[in-house]
Amino acid sequence: MDVRKEEYRKVLEKFPDVISVGGDNYLLHFVINNEILLEVDFRKYPKKMKAYLINNNKEYKFKLSRAVYSLRNWSKHSVISVLEIIDEILLLIDNLKFNQIMIKKDFLEGLVAMCKQNHPRKMRGVLGVHKGIVSEYILPSRACTDSEKNFEIFKTTCNLPLDLSYEGTFISRPSGMLSTNEKLNQIFKKRRFTMLLAHPYNLSDSIKCFDTSGQILEHIIID
Repeated sequence: MDVRKEEYRKVLEKFPDVISVGGDNYLLHFVINNEILLEVDFRKYPKKMKAYLINNNKEYKFKLSRAVYSLRNWSKHSVISVLEIIDEILLLIDNLKFNQIMIKKDFLEGLVAMCKQNHPRKMRGVLGVHKGIVSEYILPSRACTDSEKNFEIFKTTCNLPLDLSYEGTFISRPSGMLSTNEKLNQIFKKRRFTMLLAHPYNLSDSIKCFDTSGQILEHIIID
């Protein structure tokens, strides 16, 4: 049996309004808004599928293979379902559209516990986003930061993983202050978002997330 038929059936069941391009059920368009379409091409599935954002006039085409975690990390040994990848792409689009960040609850609880254990030491790191959800923390080596000089971010000589899934910066605030300053404004520009977690490290009111321009992002904690 052609595995693509089953993949298409699952997609159609969840998205009955999906458009088959030229009658091809393995080349699909999803309407994002009046101007933008999501194009999903799984004609060669289970080989790596392709996904693009295109405008209605097809004047431009933005490739999503580097922006979507599952496409970046595609492996022929562990093929992901087409529907799962579509869900991941739509979640990413929603996060950008509504200016929000989704954070896995047990991961965030782990960050809180780490900050409490190390208080009043300031913690810094990078945050990994997997399938649209913040769920990984990378602690830099001592060579990356120098607390005596109050570095808020990593030195250029720091050897951090070259991985596009590390989209965020994490900084704890033992002072309890969540306000921004000029130094933080420069840090915000380094990655897609920055998370501040302040003493007393409560999940309810000790967290703020910012985008690259310093605007507050809504953070949503999910199980």
